[in-house]
Amino acid sequence: MNRLMARTGRLRALLSGCLLTLLPMSQGQSQTYSSYATGHISRVSVEASDVVVMLDVGVPSNCTGTPFGWLMIKSSSAPLVAFVLGLWMRGDAGQKQLTVYTTGIDSSGYCQISQIDTGSAG
Repeated sequence: MNRLMARTGRLRALLSGCLLTLLPMSQGQSQTYSSYATGHISRVSVEASDVVVMLDVGVPSNCTGTPFGWLMIKSSSAPLVAFVLGLWMRGDAGQKQLTVYTTGIDSSGYCQISQIDTGSAG
């Protein structure tokens, strides 16, 4: 009987682990993928008229090689620049989980951010 209970317990643990990998990412998790990353802004810097940010989860794989892990928002993306600077100046950027979509490294040498999704963080 004890052997059967032990097997049942192991089977339950295995099934639970399998199910967890199939569930969508919860709000508390952070991930990086090929062209986007979900995490928190950990640093912001202004370079000339562009803004560069770092994420606490690193960079998506299409951004491997961007200087020091910085992701750039060009000044031509004024709404994104305003959003990130406003969030940073408000002081709670580190608490807001975001998904940052990137287009890869361009001629500037930096990986470019093309979209930011706040999900339900608002």
